Parts: sequence; structure tokens; C-alpha cells
Amino acid sequence: MRLYGDGMVVHQSQTDEGVIEVVDTGDSRSMHFGTFPRQSSMRISMPHALELSYTQAMMGSLLLNPTPRRALVVGLGGGSVVKFLLHHFPDCQVDVIEYRQDVIDVAQSYFGVPTDNPNLNIQLGDGYLHVSRCFYDTDLSYDLLLVDAYDHNGMAASVGVQAFFDACAGIMTANGVLSINLWGSERANFNTTMQRINQSFDNRAMILPVENKGNVIALATNFDVSHAQLKQLRSKVDDWEMRYQVNLPKALQNLIRQNRNFISRLFA
Repeated sequence: MRLYGDGMVVHQSQTDEGVIEVVDTGDSRSMHFGTFPRQSSMRISMPHALELSYTQAMMGSLLLNPTPRRALVVGLGGGSVVKFLLHHFPDCQVDVIEYRQDVIDVAQSYFGVPTDNPNLNIQLGDGYLHVSRCFYDTDLSYDLLLVDAYDHNGMAASVGVQAFFDACAGIMTANGVLSINLWGSERANFNTTMQRINQSFDNRAMILPVENKGNVIALATNFDVSHAQLKQLRSKVDDWEMRYQVNLPKALQNLIRQNRNFISRLFA
């Protein structure tokens, strides 16, 4: 197989939805959508670990809900977040909605996403339509809602509309947390998306920038989070980090610093 940067392509396929390449570089395996940036990455020797800094930052949601019992993942990719949840929360039901069948196939064949775990349910479809159906047609509610719906062109348009975030707020439990990966360098789109999230969640959105990346994780809740409550988590975060290894102390520090003014206004 041909070289891809410093790695070796071990799989390449193309459908109407686009190209998928799987690239091995030492102990790292990555998914690409026909471009050099990695869409997903895993450590071959430890497939449940989160390799990319933005996926680690997405799990900053555990600071706000450390005991999820049901999670919805919008956008499978290589399944990094899915495998992390199944490993660390074996009693958690994980539902996934993914737009591309070829992504599901490659995630299961090359990235160790299980095909027979009773706590994992993967469905093929559009994230916006799926969340809307959950809201209007079912009684499902989620403790974590993790949205990472990107392709080579950017974030899927349907998951950025107001109705999507309204439905997200409607299917979350009272202590549920939305964690969504945004591209902060696209300032106009980022600002518009944050305004929509805040509208759906009564101005309870917080930001968690990913260090040295253009990614910004937005966290939103249906419950109030005070500055004092975040600071109280310092006594717990080291124990959590020993368990999860996702840089939670740094995430907490950034969450407190980045959102101090927002929380002060909220509780003024």
C-alpha cells in the first residue's frame, strides 16, 4: 500500500459519500476522509484510550455528569468516544447515529468498534432527524449527548440549526450534558452556533477550547452551574483523571477560566 505522510495506508475505499482511508503510523491508527487531517485516531495497543485532544476535551462533560447511564453519540467516526464509554461505564447504554454506512463498516473492521455489545446500538441516519424523532416520538432521555458530526467539508449543516439544539435540550435528563465539537477558527459560524445553543439551553452554554487546536468544545446543560461548584470539583478531579486519563484537571482549569465572566453574569 502507498505511504500516507509518515504512515501506511491499510484501507482505502470510496462511496458516493466520499473517501475513507485508514492509516497506520507506529502504534497509532487514524481515519481520514480523503484529506491529511485525522478524523479519528486510536492507539492500537490501547483501543479504548482517547488519542486526540479534542475527544479528550469532549469528555470534559464528565466533570458535569460523572455517572452517565445513557449516552447518545452523533457521528461515529472511528468510534473513539464510543469505546471509551463502553470501557469505563460498562452499565451505560450507548446509542449512536451515523450518516455513512461505510464509516460504520470501517469503524467496526479497523477500529475495534464492537458488533455484539448489548449496550451499544448503532443506527444509520441523519443526526438532526434522529434527535428530532427521539424528542417527538419517544420517551428517551440522555445523560450525555456527544456531537461530532464532521466530514471533509466541515460540520454537517443539519446539526447546526436551531431546531436541532432545541431537540437536544428536550431529550436530555435533568442532569444531562451536551458536548459538541465546534471549529472555533470559523468565527462567524462559531458565534452563530453558540447563540443557538444558548437559546436552546437558556444561556447555560460554556466553552472549552482545545489547546493548540482550532477546536472548541461547547458544553450545555439544563441545570445551572455556578463558579463555586466548578471550583469544588478540584477535590475530585485528580481521582477521576487517574481512572480516565483524559486530562480532566486541565479541562477543569480551562472551564473555570474561560467561563468565569459568563457564570458571574448568570448568577449576578
